[in-house]
Amino acid sequence: MRTALMRITLTTVLATAAALGTGTLTASAATGTVVTDSGQGVAIRSGNATSFGSVGTQPNGPVEIDCQIYGEPVTGKYGRSLVWDHIPGKGFITDSYVNTGSSGLIAPLCTSNPRADAAIAWYAARSGSTAYQGYCEMAAENSYGKTAIWASAKADWNDAVARGVAHRGDLNPPKGALVFWDLAAPYGHVGVAKGDGTFWATSVSGAIGTRALPYFNSYLGWAWPNF
Repeated sequence: MRTALMRITLTTVLATAAALGTGTLTASAATGTVVTDSGQGVAIRSGNATSFGSVGTQPNGPVEIDCQIYGEPVTGKYGRSLVWDHIPGKGFITDSYVNTGSSGLIAPLCTSNPRADAAIAWYAARSGSTAYQGYCEMAAENSYGKTAIWASAKADWNDAVARGVAHRGDLNPPKGALVFWDLAAPYGHVGVAKGDGTFWATSVSGAIGTRALPYFNSYLGWAWPNF
């Protein structure tokens, strides 16, 4: 938990956020303070991961946040965080360099998730492929530009359970969340939610495919990717 500053009064969302197509679920925004050891500020990116291009720098000091989204974990001034803050009219910055008075969300969830869109597009481009049969966790990680993070889907799920962020049995995962099943013991199975009650995964009729949840037996639930 961050301790330096308390939550600042919410303000009206800037209209520029809507113009960028990011938007929020409610008409409110929050404020934090960017703090870096270098004093040079933090990179603003076009999406919620370091793989997205830099579109500028947010200097140290107060910053308005109109919405937040989970994305690539980054370790910064305030520890490791999966949260990314959207700066109205600019882009995304990692919350690991923003003092908000909280380690969780202080603003509404963003209605867009560029990193999730890229992961879903990765699966769609490989629809019908059998190349990842038996390697569901690798497919999920590769869709997010990562590899060799967890030994199995069950290990990935167990990490979410241990961190207290597993949404057990929830059949309405948000776009980009990982969805898990207790199949092929002890390995489990994992896919990526599309945000509309369906998912992409391997082993759908023997290949990468998309179906409505839960589809497979022994559905466990969902969690945001911890990679």
